[in-house]
Amino acid sequence: MMRGKKVGLAFIATVMVLVLLSGCSGGNSKSEDGKANAGPAEGDKKVTLRFSWWGGEDRHAATIAAIEAYKQIAPNVTIEAEYQGFDGYEQKIKTQLSGETSADIMQLDLPWLQELTSKGDFFVDLKDFSSFDLSGFDSNFLNNFGQYDGKLVAVPTGVNAYCMIINKTLADKLGIAVDTQWDWDSIYEAGKKLHAEDSSKYLLLADHAALRQDMITMLKQRTGNQWVNEDYTVGFSKEDATASFEWLHKAMEAGVYQPIGESDLFFGKIDQNPKWINQEIPMAPSMSSTMLSLKTVLPDDVEIVTSLPVIAKEAKDSGVLVRPSQLFAISNKSKHQEEAVKFLNWFMNDPDAAAILGDVRSVPPVKSAQAAAVAAGKIDPAITNAVELGLSHAGIVDNSIANNSEVQKVLEDIIQKVSYGKSTPEQAADELISSLTSKLEEIKNR
Repeated sequence: MMRGKKVGLAFIATVMVLVLLSGCSGGNSKSEDGKANAGPAEGDKKVTLRFSWWGGEDRHAATIAAIEAYKQIAPNVTIEAEYQGFDGYEQKIKTQLSGETSADIMQLDLPWLQELTSKGDFFVDLKDFSSFDLSGFDSNFLNNFGQYDGKLVAVPTGVNAYCMIINKTLADKLGIAVDTQWDWDSIYEAGKKLHAEDSSKYLLLADHAALRQDMITMLKQRTGNQWVNEDYTVGFSKEDATASFEWLHKAMEAGVYQPIGESDLFFGKIDQNPKWINQEIPMAPSMSSTMLSLKTVLPDDVEIVTSLPVIAKEAKDSGVLVRPSQLFAISNKSKHQEEAVKFLNWFMNDPDAAAILGDVRSVPPVKSAQAAAVAAGKIDPAITNAVELGLSHAGIVDNSIANNSEVQKVLEDIIQKVSYGKSTPEQAADELISSLTSKLEEIKNR
């Protein structure tokens, strides 16, 4: 089970140095030239594997290109690509897993994993396969985010940091500073001013998932603790929750955020929001892995930069989230588990794969893959900056209970009530503590 602890300083130093062009290769599943050995595909037997993921067009294109390249490594293996946007993907995966019809290899989001592992034994233990090279991964990162009940059921697709993604070209035009460290007061004032001057513009692009993260960040900064404790209790007071909801309410009233009724039309696909595409919103609090999609939809001459997310003036914890971009897991119902593991090993470890994939899932988690992607010029400096800043300012690592999707949905539902003006901050605080306490007790007793 994941533990709520700080990201190790050694890991921080290692990733930061490696991202800045420091190369490192090796591992017991690699050949002398540093390439991951796929190995023979069950002799000459033809094997078909299904690979499922979500993402934007840049991720789709790069992943399909990598699949095509793998044909040269293992010509007997056919990889069937199953890809889509984020919307509806979670339910599809959960339905397929329960019906034993899931893909052999699948991309998962971190909040789903705790729930899935508590409901059944769906994934292989990657530690059981000598063909999967774990030497390039940081062991703390694997233990924190991929290991449950002693089993390594998933590996991170990349190192992801919550950050501020900024259309610098637009921000400069609007007179909004991009080299400042925002706190909750200053970002409120800047957003209020922008919207008052031009009611068509909002400072921040955020669907309900981003609002949820902002609220969690605010709670951590106020308390210095997890917002949900390891013992299945609430980690904040009514006063903390009320203050956070009060800030959200006034920010919505002042037009700091785009109204949630508009932004949530593009939930999980914020790059498709017309306000962003038409350059009417200059900033998006989001994970670093979304930066490429947000950049791709803008003209080539638009400059995108990244900075730290909002940090309260007297924060007890930075609240800066560093986590896997997503996770890869292999179904234990796969008829070709060994071949699925070999493909995933190549996909994660091989320098040629890294040069194809680049940063479509943020900064690669494997040391040699980071170096190969950087050497190939396939990591955007803005993503590198976001991850470096996140690692150097990392807050408390969320425990597995806080990452439970049911727990997060409780907060999301109440955030929407406040955003739509259907609940006062005090009512929302009462409901959050009551509903969260009930949900946590339910999960604990399963």
